[in-house]
Amino acid sequence: MEQRRTIAAAAVAVIDKAGIDGARLRDVAAAANVTTGAVTHYFDGKDAVLEAALAEVVRRMLERPAPATNAPFDSASCIELFCGYLPLDAQGLGEWRVWLAFWGRAMTDERLAAVHRRYYEEIVERITHRLSTIPGAPAQQELGIYADSVLSAIDGVGTRATLEPQSWPAERQRRTLSALLLPLLTTLANGTREV
Repeated sequence: MEQRRTIAAAAVAVIDKAGIDGARLRDVAAAANVTTGAVTHYFDGKDAVLEAALAEVVRRMLERPAPATNAPFDSASCIELFCGYLPLDAQGLGEWRVWLAFWGRAMTDERLAAVHRRYYEEIVERITHRLSTIPGAPAQQELGIYADSVLSAIDGVGTRATLEPQSWPAERQRRTLSALLLPLLTTLANGTREV
């Protein structure tokens, strides 16, 4: 398991630098400080390594610290939690490059599209859980549209920041996401929602 994670992390770094099409197994092996044979021992070809890289990116996102579930709702801390999904630093930017590279592949590969959908479901579930801690929040089912809205805002800011990193430093990303999410969170907290 540890070796697979090491190789997956190396694949993230290689895809970040070379893109999916430029990522070769020998480059992944070199980045992981293992032989190509070791890579093929753990993974059944390049596509399996690429999927492991995407899984590593999602794992990192989902393992980012979440507030205690019994903490009182505070829109600023909620927005800061959601900002944790953005490419705020070099590591985050590399992860987003991998994420976006898979978007491109998933448009024409149904198997990868299914993998992407599954990861989005996990992320939406996490966002929905956080929104459910807002006092007076609607039922889980109704919260889905709000979670989708939050994720759409994150995707928009994250994509711009990934494509234009010099123009989108961390502070601009935070300010923009806050401007998008504060009205939504205020609406939820005040119970004046219209869906």
